[in-house]
Amino acid sequence: MAEGWAKSVVSWECGDVLYLSVPFTWLLSDAKVMAGQHKGKVIAGGPAVKLMGVPWADETPDTCPFDALAMHNPLATFTTRGCPNSCSFCAVPKIEGKFRELPIWKPAPIVCDNNILAASNAHFERVIESLMPFPASDFNQGLDARLFTDWQAQQLSRLPHVKVRFAFDSVGMEKTVFGAIQCAKYHGLRDFGIYVLIGYMDTPEDAEYRLEKVRSWGIRPNPMRFQPLDAQQKNCYAAPGWTEQELRRMTRYYSRLRWLEYVPFADYQPVANNLFSQEGGNG
Repeated sequence: MAEGWAKSVVSWECGDVLYLSVPFTWLLSDAKVMAGQHKGKVIAGGPAVKLMGVPWADETPDTCPFDALAMHNPLATFTTRGCPNSCSFCAVPKIEGKFRELPIWKPAPIVCDNNILAASNAHFERVIESLMPFPASDFNQGLDARLFTDWQAQQLSRLPHVKVRFAFDSVGMEKTVFGAIQCAKYHGLRDFGIYVLIGYMDTPEDAEYRLEKVRSWGIRPNPMRFQPLDAQQKNCYAAPGWTEQELRRMTRYYSRLRWLEYVPFADYQPVANNLFSQEGGNG
């Protein structure tokens, strides 16, 4: 369900106008080249543009006559914008502003809200109703485990099939995240994803502990390597206490547990030529 996302600049033309949607700051250089090659007007938008600005575009509107999100993934939607939290590693407060519920939205099975559990119960119930016609749905950006309740779990259990995701950003969140998982399981939910932030105000030992803890819960973790909000290149930052090699090794291993399940992390030695050839936002 989460597959199908474009991982590059998304572009489309209407007449002589070129529209660019730039999801990550490290793609701005690609977008600039595309703009320079176009003979007409250029309108640029997206998270990276809101974070950094782009002097090479004619316009950078907050709105667009096209559904830019659908250009990235036609199965995706937003029902709220913003987030009441102010996590220092996250771009959402900077690009979306205050948390707000949208009065109308496009019904679609991939819900991209950054903190939908901050919404009212009435809004959340409306979202669940909008998802009922779909055979499967996915709360792609994750649910805030600190706000997760029995009532919300009951609402989610009404859906034919739903992917429930939480974030385990620090060791101090362990009991909260585990409690949310147990609550979800109690209400019959079975498909889980756990985002694990690594390389931000932690150590390799701390990150490995959280990744392995998620595995002990019977869930494959999804390692999320920290990217500075103004990163000009992807995976260019290694925090104090980390090495580039260890960050890539950890990200690569825990992203491939479907194939590496029975290889202990301590024994994992990726081929040197391939270690730095792959891998792969803000907030």
